[in-house]
Amino acid sequence: MTSNESIESRVTRLHANGLIDLHFDLPMDLYEKRNRPGVLTSHFLPEFEAGDMGIIGAAVYVEDRYLPEQGLRVGLGQIARLYTEVAQTTQFVICKTNDEILKARAAGKIALLIALEGVEPLGDDLNLARVFYELGARVACLTHARRNAAGSGGIFAASGSPKDGLTSFGRELVCEFERLGVILDLAHINPQGFEDVISLTKKPVVVSHTNARKFYDIERNVSDDQIKAVGSRGGVIGVNAILVSSSRDKSNIDHYIDHIEHIAGLIGIDGVGIGFDFCEYLFNQLPPSVVAEIEKKLARPHFIPDLTNHSHARNLTRKLIERGFNDVDIEKLLFRNWMRIFEQLL
Repeated sequence: MTSNESIESRVTRLHANGLIDLHFDLPMDLYEKRNRPGVLTSHFLPEFEAGDMGIIGAAVYVEDRYLPEQGLRVGLGQIARLYTEVAQTTQFVICKTNDEILKARAAGKIALLIALEGVEPLGDDLNLARVFYELGARVACLTHARRNAAGSGGIFAASGSPKDGLTSFGRELVCEFERLGVILDLAHINPQGFEDVISLTKKPVVVSHTNARKFYDIERNVSDDQIKAVGSRGGVIGVNAILVSSSRDKSNIDHYIDHIEHIAGLIGIDGVGIGFDFCEYLFNQLPPSVVAEIEKKLARPHFIPDLTNHSHARNLTRKLIERGFNDVDIEKLLFRNWMRIFEQLL
């Protein structure tokens, strides 16, 4: 940084390659608004552009109300809606390989990487792993905060999730995903399931969106030992912008960066990325009764006031600069670490 370079020009320079957020529930919202075509361009594109986003992990998540009967139908419907919306604009590309990602970014387009948040759409059919791979799924976490045919999720409490690990189907699925070339995502899975995935795999694994249990002690977040396990494999942990604290007062960008610093202190800055999981806009669309039900079942989310959507990404980079992060480390955090994973695994 030159002595006369302003903070804003430094942020612009650091954002020049485009940021990567590996977890965003985009397909779910597009599917629910499927009778309102063009939402990707009219609503999301301005926020992505304001935050200089380059790559988005577009996560397919099937809500409880659709399960079990409609899991496959809704999962496929979300992916279909994503393809339909992308076909109506020139600013986005759904990418399946690292080369496609590089070409999309070189052309100034936003790359979308399809992810599975829970494998409920597959039921217990291993053959469907190949189907979703062919449709473009390149990241997969096995569970959300519930049990499915593959295993159980970690609950939003310090303890209490099922003690058993992956099912036989879950173990087969992990091996099939690794064989196909799908990035295995350990977000949400319960502690024993986490250990099972580590023991079954050889390639780097990731946690697309989570926080450190040191600051918010719930099973849904990652312990120091889990952080070290991911780091030892050359993986990356994406820091979530929702579960930084159980206290509203501490839900701020500074405490978000505390999580980054803690993870980096354990495994190095090369092991940290972004997985914002922005979902305040989803909560704002729900009836109060549904929000209350979600909070009772999971936890009350405390959204960071100046980091609630992708247009706020520059606020994070400003704060990283204020906290003394150097340019090399900021670039690793914002995009280079995830790019390394794509190069290795896609």
